[in-house]
Amino acid sequence: MWDSIPWKAWTFALNRKEAIHSRYSYIEWYSSCLVVDELEKIQNNWIEISSLYDPFWWTGTTPLVWVQHWIQSYYSESNPFMLWVINTKINSVKNLIDSWNWTKLLESFYSEINWKNFKFNWRNIEYWWFEKFYDTKVLYFLLEIKKEISKVENNDVRAILMLALSSILVPVSKMVRRWDLRYATEKELEKKSKLDVKDEFLKKLSLIITDINNDGKSVTKKAIELSDDARLINEENLVDCIITSPPYLNGTNYIRNTKLELKMNDFVNNESELPLFHSKWIVAWINNVSKRKKSDEPLDFIIPFIDRLSPVVYDERITKMIIWYFNDMNQVIRKLSKLLKDNWTFIMDIWDSQFAWVHIPTHDLLEKICNNNWFIKYDESILRERRSKNNMILSQRVLRFKIKK
Repeated sequence: MWDSIPWKAWTFALNRKEAIHSRYSYIEWYSSCLVVDELEKIQNNWIEISSLYDPFWWTGTTPLVWVQHWIQSYYSESNPFMLWVINTKINSVKNLIDSWNWTKLLESFYSEINWKNFKFNWRNIEYWWFEKFYDTKVLYFLLEIKKEISKVENNDVRAILMLALSSILVPVSKMVRRWDLRYATEKELEKKSKLDVKDEFLKKLSLIITDINNDGKSVTKKAIELSDDARLINEENLVDCIITSPPYLNGTNYIRNTKLELKMNDFVNNESELPLFHSKWIVAWINNVSKRKKSDEPLDFIIPFIDRLSPVVYDERITKMIIWYFNDMNQVIRKLSKLLKDNWTFIMDIWDSQFAWVHIPTHDLLEKICNNNWFIKYDESILRERRSKNNMILSQRVLRFKIKK
């Protein structure tokens, strides 16, 4: 029952102890037990659910649970690093399990790095403006390990090794991820100074090897990408269920939050390239809003909120962000209504927002969009509440819909 699932299930916290799930942590995502609980509410027999879709893949908690239960998983994800993460956690692991290699090549690489004596030579490291996020010695050892990984011929092994390296990029940097990626405080930096790059990498790799040996066979299927952008999918009546968490309308820049990983995995050269990915993302933050060419025509039921907000807003980009967010979500939900089979289920986790004391009931507004696309809400749960900086109470909710075409 829902009451048995703690609120932490709607954060990544519980995944930190889960095999495979925990190999790349991301605070803005939910835990695997939540997906299991929701699916068990829909059907008591797993076999009856044959296919599911997640339009916002993130670190892939939802599709990983699905393939572990013999359910075909489909997905979309606009952040190329996150797309790569879950492809590695699911498809690369599946490839290794299906081959004779299993973890032999990973174990061989572990031994090689364990015995290798990296000698820091105090040379000036140029990392295209990203060197500011690391101590020079730390960055040197990260790049040396990456260089060794690049010599590995097997694509899946190389991907898993880079996943291990990517998972330590923030912990060993001058940054911390607390919803937003920010510079660490002096106290936090003191704690980080005790971390050794090689040791941290080997610890993470050891855990991954153990996961694959003990739980790799639980990855029964490969996940299939429909599109990098959920607004562009064209399939109809394909899946039985959709469980997802759209970007929250809260100003968090989900691309910028993964900039260290995007750089290390060669998706970008420098920070100036990060905005190139924004056009493939649901508008949920104000960065570069003014540079994007989109319609400023709001949905009818958004107009009253824009009218209230416009005279008092402290940044005119916020009104555009709100208009574009719901326009984008309208496109997504329209596509989901075609993708989902009739009489099946769509489950969505969402927070509401406020700007300049104007409450934006995101859950209610998204429900209106759903209603306009044949979705009927049959249940809703308030998961937790928090106070904004101006003391307004905001809530995180899960909305459950059936589609009646």
